[in-house]
Parts: sequence; structure tokens; C-alpha cells
Amino acid sequence: MSIFGALNSATAGLRTVQANVKVVSDNIARSDDPTRSRHTLSQTIDYSGFVVTAQYRRETDSALQAQVQDLTARDSGMQTRSNYMQKLGDLMGTSSGNPTLNSYAADFSNALKTLETSPESEVASYQFVQAADTFAREIQRVSQGVEDLNREMGRNLETSVNEVNQLLTQVDRINRDIVSLQTQGAAANEVADKRDQLIRQINEYVGVRTVERPDGRVALFTQSGLALVDAQAAQFSFDGGNINLSDGNKVQSVTDHLKTGKIGALFDMRRDGSVMDPPKPVSSDPSAEVIRKLRSQLDAYANMFVAKTKPGEPTSFADAYDNAGPTKDGELPEHFFIGTDRFTLAVHPSLLDNSKSVKNAAIGEMVVAMNKVGRTLTADGLTATDTSYVGAASAITGNWMTIGKTAQDNADTTKASRDLLTERFHNTTGVNIDEEIALLQQLQTSYAASARVMQVATTMYDTLEAIVK
Repeated sequence: MSIFGALNSATAGLRTVQANVKVVSDNIARSDDPTRSRHTLSQTIDYSGFVVTAQYRRETDSALQAQVQDLTARDSGMQTRSNYMQKLGDLMGTSSGNPTLNSYAADFSNALKTLETSPESEVASYQFVQAADTFAREIQRVSQGVEDLNREMGRNLETSVNEVNQLLTQVDRINRDIVSLQTQGAAANEVADKRDQLIRQINEYVGVRTVERPDGRVALFTQSGLALVDAQAAQFSFDGGNINLSDGNKVQSVTDHLKTGKIGALFDMRRDGSVMDPPKPVSSDPSAEVIRKLRSQLDAYANMFVAKTKPGEPTSFADAYDNAGPTKDGELPEHFFIGTDRFTLAVHPSLLDNSKSVKNAAIGEMVVAMNKVGRTLTADGLTATDTSYVGAASAITGNWMTIGKTAQDNADTTKASRDLLTERFHNTTGVNIDEEIALLQQLQTSYAASARVMQVATTMYDTLEAIVK
């Protein structure tokens, strides 16, 4: 090799070391960033030993990354279900293990038994009417809370749709820019890391899979194959009943395609197949159609107190009161409870304003009716058989307590799996500070060797020049 060849080789080596030091330094500086992948610089050497190309790369594991994305979507959906089941538990008191509906139903039953022992007591009668009113108001309170929860889910769903649309737009923008960035060294890697972070955020809302294009772009699809980002970014919309996807001039409903992620969980919990044409049977998934099931169960329970006796069942509470006799002056002859559903069930106004009193002849019959088992509560998502009025309340709250516990357990299990896999992914593709420091030491040695070559070549050149002179 000539002296000039040695100088050129040493110069190229120094430049390569300098570029590598920059990459390693950036890796070390960002070692605590969980979104940072390990960046490397690879060189291609020609036959004479010169560096002819340098390629910036990201150390990623596509298979492991796909698993993390899938678990991210599943975990987000599970956490959303668990969070709203917790809110439902707080509403009904099942989170603390003391459901208020059960307590007020029991208080109503106990006040009736107390009245039975002192049927002429105005105090006992007043306390019974007040207990009944409190019980009816509790059903109304829980029912209103369910509607508030439904509206909150709707607002959350709309906000989530807007947020995922913004993320899809950002990924599309990076896709458009990344082709030109491929020639700008480490800049393309930095942008690609940002894009990966955006995709992870998208998976929080909608489960997606990625397909890498040869020019550096990444296409996003739903897990069922609908394109979200490819030639352009698609956009979601929520019309209150369906989630639609717009891709150019094409608009289609995608509610059946969103199985994981926050959006899918929210829609699934508030979905109501009974209003569809034709109506659909209630979902067998305990954590699906939650609002529909709660409405149906509370309606059915409220109706038990105003309905006629069902064939094959003990005398209903309404018939026990209405059919008892005789009715004395000043007593309410019938309809202790009025209304037909969860919002309208109420104690007769004349009992509340004390213009009428409880029918004395009906007290014993009401006690029997309240405590008699053999009743059936049939509603969406629940069938309770051979139960009493108080038992029916326990069946409703106990069912939701079990569903809430299952949702929490599933969320905890999925989160643990996600955290474990994410840590594994980061350990595999993230920055290892020990490895980077060791590489810096190697680069230091390479730098010293190249510098020594330049020093020797310069000395030789100076000696040769002196001889010529």
C-alpha cells in the first residue's frame, strides 16, 4: 500500500470511528428511554480496505415487537373493562362487599316484619313506608347511575376515536417523510423510534398489526385486515351507535372488527343488540353489553313489586297487598307501589304524604310474599330461580360482583404478561449500557490505531520529502 493509500485508509477509519462514537454516545444518553431502540452503524469495505458505504440501523425484533403490540391492545381492553366494572361496583356498593341495594331491600323487609308485630303502631307504619321509599329510590339511584356511566363511556369513546385519528395521521406523516430521511444517517432511526411509539399508543385504542414496506414506510392494519395507514391514513368516526372507518370515499362500519383495545372494550360494554333491526340476543360474554344487562335486570326487579302473580309462583307482593281485605277507612286499598320500571317504581304518593295509611289486613300477606321463595327473575344476562324478593336483589349484585372480580383478575394477569414481555423486548432491542461502554473502549483502540497509522505515514512522507530535497 502506498503512503497516500495508508493515509486515506487511516482517515476513513477515523471518520468511521467518529461516526460510531456519535451513535454509541447517543445510545448511552438515551439508555433510560424505554422507547429508544439500540442504533448501530454498519460499514461495507471494498477490496482495497476502504469504507465505501455506511448504513445506520435499528436493532429490533419484529416477532417480539408484534407480540408486545398484541398484548398492549389486549391489556388496554382488559384495563378499560376492569376500570368501568370498578366504577359500577362503586355505584352498587359491590366493591366494598356491602351492596346498598341488598341493604335497603333487607331494611324494607325487616321494617315490614316489625310492622307485623305492631300493626297498630303509627311509628312502625311510618318507618315501613320510609324504608319502602328508600328502597325504591335506591333502585332509581342505581338506574340513573347506570345511565350516567353509559354517557361517560360514550364521551370516552368519542374522545378515544379522535385521539386515535390524530395518531394515525402522525404515522402517515412520518411515512411520507421517512423515505427522504433514509439518506440522512441517524435521523431516520430517530423518526422510526418515534413512529414505533405512536404505533404502541395506537394499540392502546385499537389492536393493529404492521407490515414494513421496502422504502421504509410501515402499513397498519386492524387485526382483521382493514387498512388504517398505507397509501393514506384512514379515519374513525363514532355516530353514537356504530364505529365507522373512512378510507378515501369508502365508509364502512367496523364495530365487529374491533376486538381488542380501549375503543373495542368501550363499544362492547355499552353495545345494545336489543335495539337493532332485527334485535340480537344478549351476549354470553359477562363483560359485554353491560349497560343493556343492567337496564334489563333493574327493570325486571322493579317490575317484580308491581306485577301480578306469575303462574306456578307464590303470590306476588302487589297481589298480596291488593287482594287483602277488608279495607278500613283511611287505608290505601291497592297499589302500594306504583310504576312499571326502574325509573318509575315508587311508593304510592298518598302513603308518603300520610293522606292514606297502609292496609292493615295486607300486612301479614305482604310479609309472606316478601319472604316466600320460589320466584324467578329473568332478565338479560341473569336468570335467578327459586328466590325471594330480597334474594333477587342479592342475585343481581352478586352477579356483578363476580363479573367485576373476574374483570380485575383478567386485567391483572394481562398486565403482568404485558410488563414481562415489554421488559424482554426492551432488553433485547433496547440499549445495554455495559455493551455500549465496551464498544466505546473498542472504538478508542481503533481510533488510536488509525491515528498511529496516520502518524507513521506522515513521518514516512516527511522522511521521503527530506531525501528528495
